[in-house]
Amino acid sequence: MLNLEMIGNKIADLRRKHDMKQNELADALYVTHQAVSKWENGKSIPSIEILYEITKLFQVSIDYLLEDTEIKEDDYETQLKLFPRDSVIRKFMNQTHPDFSQIFYLLDTLERKQVLESALRNKPQEFLDSYWHLLSNEERIYVLGIIKSKADSIDLSTIYHQLSMEEKRLMHLDFGKGTIHVNFNQKRRK
Repeated sequence: MLNLEMIGNKIADLRRKHDMKQNELADALYVTHQAVSKWENGKSIPSIEILYEITKLFQVSIDYLLEDTEIKEDDYETQLKLFPRDSVIRKFMNQTHPDFSQIFYLLDTLERKQVLESALRNKPQEFLDSYWHLLSNEERIYVLGIIKSKADSIDLSTIYHQLSMEEKRLMHLDFGKGTIHVNFNQKRRK
């Protein structure tokens, strides 16, 4: 059985998240504002055609509207299935201290690249120190290339022990220019 109150709450939440008034939603769906009010108060449910229009308008799935479950804020797997992926990723990246280990493995190659670029723009040292181990070999080379091209000083000594010989050679090319502060002459432990 459909939970009209839950469906109404979801419609109201979506409307508010998109900074819409009831009459604006009504206009967008070609219904009266009284109809929207009835839906949001759990007194009626939109027709299947209107539900479909709501999913297009707010870029959510029909399952999201009709399913009687709440999605946790950190359930990125479900969010990526139900909501537009770029919106979920943008929301994730706007957190003060995003935990990349929660979402990185769920992303495709292009999405991972976008997340990498954003993380390196905003908090490169923190990202490298905490999440270097999540990166594929190709991503590591890509990140090191970005680091080499940056004018900012980034300390690679915290991940030095995780760098391959190829990566160390790649970064050694710029050693001495002052852009990357790493002690490349560290003695290896035997």
